[in-house]
Amino acid sequence: MKALILLGGLGTRLRPLTLTRPKPLLPVLNRPLIAHQLDALRGLGIRDVVLALGYKAAHFKALLGRGNRWGVRFHYSIERDPLGTGGAIRKALGSMDGTTMILNGDILSDIDLRGLTARHARAKAQATLALTEVKDPSAFGLVQTDPGGRVVGFLEKPSAEQTTCRTINAGVYVFEPEIVQRIPAGRPVSIEREIFPALIAEGYRVRAEVHRGYWSDVGTLAAYWRTHADLHLLGRWPAGYRVRGGLVRGPGVRWHPTARQRGTAVIGRGSRVDRGAVLEGCVTLGDRVRVGAGARLVNCVVLEGAVIGDRSRVENAVLGAGTVLGADCRVGPDLVMGDGARWPDHSQCVPGLTDGAPN
Repeated sequence: MKALILLGGLGTRLRPLTLTRPKPLLPVLNRPLIAHQLDALRGLGIRDVVLALGYKAAHFKALLGRGNRWGVRFHYSIERDPLGTGGAIRKALGSMDGTTMILNGDILSDIDLRGLTARHARAKAQATLALTEVKDPSAFGLVQTDPGGRVVGFLEKPSAEQTTCRTINAGVYVFEPEIVQRIPAGRPVSIEREIFPALIAEGYRVRAEVHRGYWSDVGTLAAYWRTHADLHLLGRWPAGYRVRGGLVRGPGVRWHPTARQRGTAVIGRGSRVDRGAVLEGCVTLGDRVRVGAGARLVNCVVLEGAVIGDRSRVENAVLGAGTVLGADCRVGPDLVMGDGARWPDHSQCVPGLTDGAPN
């Protein structure tokens, strides 16, 4: 079996973080999002992985190479113009045979891929979709199934009156070659809106099963921040980190004896936390981050190379790579700073500053 990861999206909802790198290469708990998916594929025994690329394709090649570091062999399929999910699948797999595992590049989950493929084979299905349940289905396309798991319909962004289920596409598929060949070649195609409904109408054997475990669509800034908090609560720490209570440290971390951690803190390689600093709630620091004396960080994600000045406070925020905050700054809540942002000493967010301003 081989695998395909769809990685061509622009990641506009994650800007400014995706202005400098594509979404699947954003760190999630100090590892690229795609690395979490590669772990799952290796666990399934897959060694050949096709990467369907578009936006900033060169970044993938520079970071991932041929796949040796990740224990797989990469095959690159590059879109010159956006082809949509279906078009990307057809371009990447059009000349290949055999069963293929397909993953959306912005999904993080603990879906049992081995079980999914085994049940796909036993059912002699031509396509199998993993589904997940959501509380509010109005922003999604719903997937309707019968009691035996056969897909019987798709409903795009239904109203409350139209809602018949709460199961949505989880972005994980198992396809047989005839499904790939059914996708038109050489033009943009939506697998969700165009191909799946056609497969049902034409009588293809399409089944689905609902995943009850963890699932996150890391496609928005809020989801990116929340996914870090989720992984803290689940205790999914990076390999090679030292865990002592709620303090999780990578190699080469310098932690001052007077610094304090209240909650869980994940600190990347070569980072430094100075005298009297306090990390509260769920805090993730990337590699080579410096937290100044007396600084306070609460429920935040700080990417690699950032510097937090003395006595500065960062709360419920995401700071991009290489961000520099001067001393005595106040950042957040609910603020995202792009890579390389610079705030001089005493800069701050001031809620209500313009309340009552003249029109």
